[in-house]
Amino acid sequence: MPTSLDTAKQVLMADEAVMYGIFGVIGSSGYFPPRNFLNIFLLQGHDPCDQDGRMSNWQPFAVSPEKYRDLKAWWVADHAGAVEDDLGADCRDDWVQEMLNR
Repeated sequence: MPTSLDTAKQVLMADEAVMYGIFGVIGSSGYFPPRNFLNIFLLQGHDPCDQDGRMSNWQPFAVSPEKYRDLKAWWVADHAGAVEDDLGADCRDDWVQEMLNR
């Protein structure tokens, strides 16, 4: 059975690859969302930016602090220079907007 880390990697890779997936934009932004904002995304079970439904939904889940550290290290290894940053945002939607504006 896949772990939450394995599932998170699968979700982020698929979302990055799909047209209009938010992680496609995040992948080229140089940022990685803080754990609380990432968990909000993972707990939705779908990407609200994927309005055409190009990506399959997933069973909602969250990652622990330990799994988040591993996931972030995995992401940074494939996205050189990416850093975790809350961008001064108080919620996930504001974080996405701040990331898009930079």
